[in-house]
Amino acid sequence: MTGFDEARVALSSPAMEVTTQREVVLAVSPHSGMSDLSKALFRKFLLFVDPPDHTRMRSLVSRTFTPKRMRNLEDDVERLSIGLLDAIEGEPDLFAAFNAPLPIHTISVLLGIPEADWPFTVDVSNALVDYLNPFPDFDPDEIDRLLRGGAALLDELAEARRLDPQDDLLSALVHAESDAGRLSRFEVVAMAMFLMFAGHETTSGSLGLAMHHLAKTPDQRRLIRDDPSLWPNAVEELIRFDPPLHVDPRAAKEDVEIGGVTIETGQRVTVMLAAANRDPRRFENPDELRLDREDPHSISFGHGIHHCVGAALARMQMRVGLRVFLDRFGAYTIDEEAIEWKNHAALRGPVGLPVRRG
Repeated sequence: MTGFDEARVALSSPAMEVTTQREVVLAVSPHSGMSDLSKALFRKFLLFVDPPDHTRMRSLVSRTFTPKRMRNLEDDVERLSIGLLDAIEGEPDLFAAFNAPLPIHTISVLLGIPEADWPFTVDVSNALVDYLNPFPDFDPDEIDRLLRGGAALLDELAEARRLDPQDDLLSALVHAESDAGRLSRFEVVAMAMFLMFAGHETTSGSLGLAMHHLAKTPDQRRLIRDDPSLWPNAVEELIRFDPPLHVDPRAAKEDVEIGGVTIETGQRVTVMLAAANRDPRRFENPDELRLDREDPHSISFGHGIHHCVGAALARMQMRVGLRVFLDRFGAYTIDEEAIEWKNHAALRGPVGLPVRRG
């Protein structure tokens, strides 16, 4: 499914569900060889849960992503960005030096994970990248070891927050309550682990893709440096132009008509997010990057009940991180031939980004 309007309908239709796709992945090797714990965590990740459990879990986690918490975190993101970039010497690999550490450090600060454990959270997040690849080549025992360790760390921290709440997201998850109930301890652990992965992987991809495309369009880079008020719009356009997640699968739990086509019960649909973002019926000259584009809002963060719960966090990190980066690297250049790209069926982004200062 490649059309913008059709994609929005599919992603928001109550006739579409995600559980079937989750079980398809878990049924094939090497996922099928994972431990019961790893599979149970996977089944509790918000992205792969349907109502009514999704409704309850989403409601509780949404209460923790408050505008005040995001505003308070912005100073931390700027401090982290400045510290990471000022420590860089020579002609670095920006992915390793900045794009990867900034979002995992940010989500760790948000969750309340001690700084001493940040290197381990990177390892756990990277393990989840492999785990969530439908066409993987990974060692199930190694992934199990990392996820087991990550779950133990988060469970220990959750217990500490139960006894002594702090001003962090993990405390908010532990104590979140609504008319529908609370999150179980295991759901808190799974939710924190999912947010750790989602807050790291897609944002590191978005930062790298933005740097790549701004290097290729120096006129747009000059535009945003000359007019910083464009940053919120520029972030939307950069995410539209090349999103870090290119596909979003669904399955029909009942017959449904979308775009004049009947999708029958049990049939599977792959929503091509990146293609929908280039639909000429929705965007004029969609293959052009225009940071001052009028209304560049896309479906890169999804649509409907599975719209990315951390979208505001991702936008803020992009806006702050890229601004600080441009302040320090100016009219930088990138060796296109030396870029190393992620090998993944759904996720896109550079994992090796050699940059030369301008």
